[in-house]
Amino acid sequence: MSNLKPQFHTQESAEQRVARLYASPGGPLVGWLYDECRRRGQEYRQMADELGVTYGYINQLRSGVRLVRQISDEFAVNCARYLGVPPVVVKMIAGRIPMSDFVHPREPLEDAVNRAMAQMLDDPVARHVLPADMSQLSLEAKQSLVAMYLECSGRDLLGARQLPELVRWLQRAATIHDESCAEAVRGHRDLAEVD
Repeated sequence: MSNLKPQFHTQESAEQRVARLYASPGGPLVGWLYDECRRRGQEYRQMADELGVTYGYINQLRSGVRLVRQISDEFAVNCARYLGVPPVVVKMIAGRIPMSDFVHPREPLEDAVNRAMAQMLDDPVARHVLPADMSQLSLEAKQSLVAMYLECSGRDLLGARQLPELVRWLQRAATIHDESCAEAVRGHRDLAEVD
């Protein structure tokens, strides 16, 4: 069955796709990888080859034998290349960079999510489609609803519009870090050559 070339999903809205990917076995990263595989008309083993792993490894992620949030940096980079996104996106989708990292440290994640949920209920369209009693939902379910709402509405309930500047700052910091590491390695080589 893994060598079959499955058909790509029929037309679906962005909301439906997000919900489907979050409900995918193995979570949204694995679901997204399978979607991309189908979009390309590839066999699952071809996808695994491009990701630099075995199809068995992908199946372990999908079944939960291996935890997606524990993927290696190398695998995250390979996934990013395959999906056409920056590695940080893969790490976020995999749960290696949690939503709590983007919430102000003085505000607990649950408080930020509940605040965003309350603001969602102020939107008459959202209120109409949200469950009547959301108090019984898990934090993860609430986070997913908030993420879908933010994607669909374009509203900035968590200060996400500040993220592009934060991401640019992190990108500069990563570049400086990489240059510093490269300089340190060159320095070590120079020292080794002197000995």
